[in-house]
Amino acid sequence: MRPGRRHESAFRLVGAADAIYARLMAQTEAGVMETVANPRAVPSVRLPAGKVRLGWAVFALTSIAWAVAVVLDLHTGNYGTLAYVCVAEAMALMGVLLTTRIPQHRISWVIAIAALWWGVTGLANAYAVEALVEDPGSLPAGVAAAWFDGWAWLPGLALFLCALLVLMPDGRLASRRWWPAPASVAIGTVLGFPAASAVSSFDLAGTQIANPLASSSSAVAVAGLAGAVLVVAGLAASLAAFVVQYRRSEGDRRQQLRWVVVSFGLAVILGVVGALAWGVVPGAAALPALALLAPPAGIAVAVLKYRLYELDLVVNRAFVYGVLSVCVVASYVLVVGLVGAALSDRGDLVLSLVVTGVVAVCFQPLRERVQRFANQLMYGERDHPYVALARLGRRLETSLGADAVLPTVVETIGQTLKLQYVALALADNDHVAAAYGSPDAAPLEVPLVHQGIAVGGLRVAPRAGEQLRVVDRRLIADLAPQVAAAVHAVGLAQELQAAHRRLVELREEERRRIRRDIHDGLGPALAGLTFTLDAVHNLASSDLERASALLASATEQTQTMIGDVRRLIYGLRPPALDELGLVGSLRGLASREASPTTTITIAAPDALPPLPAAVEVAAYRIVQEALTNVARHALAKSCTVHLVLEPNAVLLEIADDGQGMEKHRSGVGLQTMQERATELGGSYKITSTPGAGTIVAARLPRLASEEELG
Repeated sequence: MRPGRRHESAFRLVGAADAIYARLMAQTEAGVMETVANPRAVPSVRLPAGKVRLGWAVFALTSIAWAVAVVLDLHTGNYGTLAYVCVAEAMALMGVLLTTRIPQHRISWVIAIAALWWGVTGLANAYAVEALVEDPGSLPAGVAAAWFDGWAWLPGLALFLCALLVLMPDGRLASRRWWPAPASVAIGTVLGFPAASAVSSFDLAGTQIANPLASSSSAVAVAGLAGAVLVVAGLAASLAAFVVQYRRSEGDRRQQLRWVVVSFGLAVILGVVGALAWGVVPGAAALPALALLAPPAGIAVAVLKYRLYELDLVVNRAFVYGVLSVCVVASYVLVVGLVGAALSDRGDLVLSLVVTGVVAVCFQPLRERVQRFANQLMYGERDHPYVALARLGRRLETSLGADAVLPTVVETIGQTLKLQYVALALADNDHVAAAYGSPDAAPLEVPLVHQGIAVGGLRVAPRAGEQLRVVDRRLIADLAPQVAAAVHAVGLAQELQAAHRRLVELREEERRRIRRDIHDGLGPALAGLTFTLDAVHNLASSDLERASALLASATEQTQTMIGDVRRLIYGLRPPALDELGLVGSLRGLASREASPTTTITIAAPDALPPLPAAVEVAAYRIVQEALTNVARHALAKSCTVHLVLEPNAVLLEIADDGQGMEKHRSGVGLQTMQERATELGGSYKITSTPGAGTIVAARLPRLASEEELG
């Protein structure tokens, strides 16, 4: 029997659909297998490659059967079985998730093979309707397809439900004594096969087609009855085995089985309602199909919900390519169904080529869009480094206060990259300055280095069950310099704030000292001088001798007050700096602090260019404090003061050969020298070895003086 011209065009459409779907499945397999091998998604587990490929082969066969069945149903207008073939494809998606991730689990293959069986059954029904009802004689082997469709429901239901009941949740029988239950169902299915396949006629889209293999033999009837009894008894025993497992389970195992209980209960409700409303309520025929989908869906939800097999970590790619599969094939079928009727008389080959081209053109943009959406939903901006860097930069620009910068950094990184934990630890004391979330395991620490100086560490941890890929680590490493710059800037801001606070404190301390000196010394002295002068005025006309003595006392008081004023001025800025310059002032210090047992030498240029007043005062005070310590504590025989002028700095070094100082010793004088150097932006270092002397080194920035600027 030769197919008609109309069906040749239909077969070309099916061939085009198969070609597109083959390409789709190849990309699907590559995408999900990438996820399975992806260290970000799941811990590294070696899977048997042969079983994984077999799982993909079963899924591809089911999908091809589904696509062809849908095309045929739409072509013939037989929409009654569309719900069942769509259920088969949905189960195929669940099956490929399971067989490619846990191929050693028997439940994986039960769902995958059941989906293939139902897909082939749906294809047989659609083929038989086309060959025997829509256009009788147009396709070969139509009766064989109808005969297969007539009995395929029995093993598809009985064996599938029995396997789900006895193999949940770990793919093994609860006990060896339960093996008669699946054996009874299998034997009953074999015995019931002759009766199911020997019915008098087949119902195809409401049309009765005679069965050439029909039989009314009593032996067939007896075998069918025995088979029905065994199937019912086996299913009842399987249900009892499941109940026993449920009662003995606890914890996550109980929660998993509870999902299965709910899904089977929902299946029973949908099946009963669908049977009662069949032919009465529009759309009720879809309820039994949903009832078939409920148990495997419940198993999948249980697995994903409680992470028993880490399948939730492959949901990303499965979601992408599952949506992609449905969208591409559905669009193809929709275009064929709507346009095919209008263009069927003009030649289906042109329609096939046009539709194939449209799907091919739309495929790539759709795939990229769905992939981008799912990746962003599951993993943030890990695949878009520029977006992550730009978002971090924008958030830092909007951060006003220094205290808000580091919390903003960790929060932005955590939210942008969908991380469980992000923290910043400072280098000085390993203190966590800011944190986002809390880690479930030991975090990865990336060192933060700014201009060759370690400023801290960036600690990150992925969500539970995930691992960071190489590209994720590279992205975090790319973010590290930006974060290090932010940490360094915050550190500078804090140092600036601390220096400003210290300057204010020093200014107030200086003011307090001057006030105390004036109030306690110069003020009372001036008051006493006033009283003395008043007494001289009163005695001038009566007792010149006594008035003359009081004037002499007033002169002494005035000289004392002049000394106090000079001391105040000296405290603000040593007069010797203005009179002798820095080098001459240092030599004057050396001559005053030297003693018969200690020789002090000043090694400095004879003349220095004008220096800023603050630098001169700081250098003078540091040398003064250092020489005082040498004279009082060092017991040194010699001490040398080196002063070196660099283009941008003044270097001071005071070295003695005394007894040195104890480790970690810190007095007021040492602290004062350090403060004078650091408040100008310089540096200070003291090195001491017991018995070998002490070296005090200071570096003071040489800022341009007013004379040099002029």
